[in-house]
Amino acid sequence: MTRSIDPVLCGLASGAVLWLGLLWAGARYRIGQQRQWVKVGFAIATVLLLFVPIGGMPLWNWIFSFCPNPSLPMLGLVCAGLWQHLCGVRVLQPADWRAGWGFGAVAGTLLYLHPLVPGAADLYYLGWQHSVAVWSMAGLALAAFAFGNRAGGFFLAALIAYELRALESPNGWDYLVDPFYWLVSLGVLGAQAVGALRRAWDRRVQSRAPFPAGGVTAAD
Repeated sequence: MTRSIDPVLCGLASGAVLWLGLLWAGARYRIGQQRQWVKVGFAIATVLLLFVPIGGMPLWNWIFSFCPNPSLPMLGLVCAGLWQHLCGVRVLQPADWRAGWGFGAVAGTLLYLHPLVPGAADLYYLGWQHSVAVWSMAGLALAAFAFGNRAGGFFLAALIAYELRALESPNGWDYLVDPFYWLVSLGVLGAQAVGALRRAWDRRVQSRAPFPAGGVTAAD
């Protein structure tokens, strides 16, 4: 039976993700230069969006039915992003963000797409094994901390939440990755890859560009 805290947690997580998305878009397109009233307006818009009826159910209910267990790394990244946009305090460094998005993309791809591979072992089943889940989370946390990456805190939080059974799911992998985290991670990395390719192409074009007319004089 679903515990009452699960829909509340999912609704809060959905609202945080939507709010962060609006803040990010506002910063990218310089909407109101991120003034306080703009941030409050985005918060109000987020609440309204969560209760938009779709097929007789509000949006947050659809999100809960699709993904009732928001993963701890996703919650950590969203909270860090909100803190940075709202308070101007940088919690994570670029390397931490890359580790977080990279883990979401790789872990989600392996977990959700491996059934498409003929004869592949059931990786999701391993998440039901308590010892496998615990040692995997602990290993990820230790490895990240060993490289000085703050993303290790997300894995440690996932381990603690798993031991406390904070989420509805008893599967350990659901504490590490969820479908939204996976899709957002793929989107972020894809956008970064496109941006890098575009910058590389622009540099290549500029290096091959001829000298402008009048750029070389007899005195040269």
